[in-house]
Amino acid sequence: MPKSPTPIPAPPVKIQRGAPSRAPAKKRRRKKKRNPFLWFLQGLVRRIYFGLKTGFKFLLLVPVLVFMVAFSYNVDRSGLFQGALAPRRIVDLMLQGYDVTNFEQMDERQVVQLYAQDVPETPEAIGIGSSRVLQFNRENTGVESFFNMGVTGADVRDNMTSYYKMVTYGKAPKVLLWSLDPWVFYGSEAAFDARADADLYNEFLTKVLNVPTDYEEPNQVELWKALADPAYFQGNVDYYFKNRGQATVTDDEGNTIEFNPVEGDPYNQPTTIKRSDGSVLYDVAFRSQTEDQIRTLAAEACMSFNSVHMEGFDEMSQTQIQAFDSFIKYAQSQGTTVILVLSPWHPYLYGYLLTEPEMHKGFFQVENWLRQYCADNNIPLYGSYDPACIEGLQETDFFDGLHCGGTGIARFFPGIPQALADLQNGTLANPLDVHPRTSLEDPNAQPAEGETPDGETPTQEG
Repeated sequence: MPKSPTPIPAPPVKIQRGAPSRAPAKKRRRKKKRNPFLWFLQGLVRRIYFGLKTGFKFLLLVPVLVFMVAFSYNVDRSGLFQGALAPRRIVDLMLQGYDVTNFEQMDERQVVQLYAQDVPETPEAIGIGSSRVLQFNRENTGVESFFNMGVTGADVRDNMTSYYKMVTYGKAPKVLLWSLDPWVFYGSEAAFDARADADLYNEFLTKVLNVPTDYEEPNQVELWKALADPAYFQGNVDYYFKNRGQATVTDDEGNTIEFNPVEGDPYNQPTTIKRSDGSVLYDVAFRSQTEDQIRTLAAEACMSFNSVHMEGFDEMSQTQIQAFDSFIKYAQSQGTTVILVLSPWHPYLYGYLLTEPEMHKGFFQVENWLRQYCADNNIPLYGSYDPACIEGLQETDFFDGLHCGGTGIARFFPGIPQALADLQNGTLANPLDVHPRTSLEDPNAQPAEGETPDGETPTQEG
């Protein structure tokens, strides 16, 4: 069968690109010019819409952020806002009505400031002063709502700032019982205690008494940033669950906080304790010393008397006098009645001071000046530095040369209700009727307990 011839391929059809179409050309529409006002409104509406959408999403996170901030603020394991953990533990126990162990290890100044911050109701009366005020309590003041804000070694800064903190938190008491120590009127650096809060005192002077100082408002911005820090929140969560419901509480570093409720009879404790009213109850051994033991401690205090904030105290400072007067007027302006107390010194110690009055000129000036001030300003004044001015006072009414006990306080202080009644009725005793001895040659001098009529203290045998 013969082969068919090979087909010849058809030539390719050329497509003319861009060739004019036979269809009639459409006319181009002119772009309508946009109204700028409408364009602006559309953009504004669009931005508002997306802003609201984003804001709504953020609002969903607000409860979480508020919870984190509130939780970190209240747990505050580093003590940035609520104060250090150990003092907070003490104050929490005291506010629950417990006496607290381990007094010797307490930071008393922190305790006082945190009490002012945390106490829910303003106490009717507070006490301020050094350790010489710490025996005033609810019983001998006659006020159930009483808190003792005294601290060991308190100087004028401690005294004034303790009351100032109460006012700062809107808790000015009705009565301020001030056990006034002589070094309050001494202007030297020797009168100041290193433990006092100098910055807080400068704040008080600057903001309240209008006394120029180098005080500057602290920058709190960085501090408050910690509240929004997730890491700080996580740390507070860990700390909270670790200590929740535990009888033994730890600090930020995991160390046990050795402040616990007193168990058993508080009057039968082997160590000194802090009472729930802020007063101090010394251990049984210290409270049960014999007369000879007490006098021995008083004799030991003679050589170190000036070291108690009075080294070189030759005269009262006019600056401190002015500060004292301004503080009294400030307290009165807050609606607080000020009652002043002069806690006596042990008869042996006071008798020794009389033998060298030139060495203690400032000390001997204070009481007579105060008596005149109180007489001029109608301020209740009780007690005396001179034990001979307090009827019936015995050596056994003291713990040592500097600290008068509750039995001694009962001999010169009638209690706050009686003091207020006498003030209201105009029956306060005239402060100028009492004449403390300032030297052995003083015509008003009376031999103190343990002294011979010529002013010499008999030696102890055996």
